Amino acid sequence: MKKLLVLIFLWLTIALPVQAAPCRTLNNQEICILTIKRSAKNYWEYRAQVQVDGEVRPLQVYDCRKKITVQDNKVLELFEQDGTAEVVCSFFKPPRDAFGVASGKPRSFRGVSDPIPNLGR
Repeated sequence: MKKLLVLIFLWLTIALPVQAAPCRTLNNQEICILTIKRSAKNYWEYRAQVQVDGEVRPLQVYDCRKKITVQDNKVLELFEQDGTAEVVCSFFKPPRDAFGVASGKPRSFRGVSDPIPNLGR
């Protein structure tokens, strides 16, 4: 009987993880990301399904570099002004290289344009 009570107590006290959709409020609209996947090849592209004020939108590809969305029927659209693209594009930060540059091309090395100066040979 004690074992049964302990089992019931443990079962009731253990909290299971919950999948919550990350939501933000922009322009008096609640925008929730239901599913999101980042492209392995192009880190600036995201496949996301978004819910705006309870209305679920179809899966779209968000190109955060060109500021366009690609729908299932291959129609290209510019980002809408409702803020969904900003929420999707701000979900992940772009990867950074060893120099801390997001584009992968360091512009300077500790303030010097050439890390190995010409020694005047």
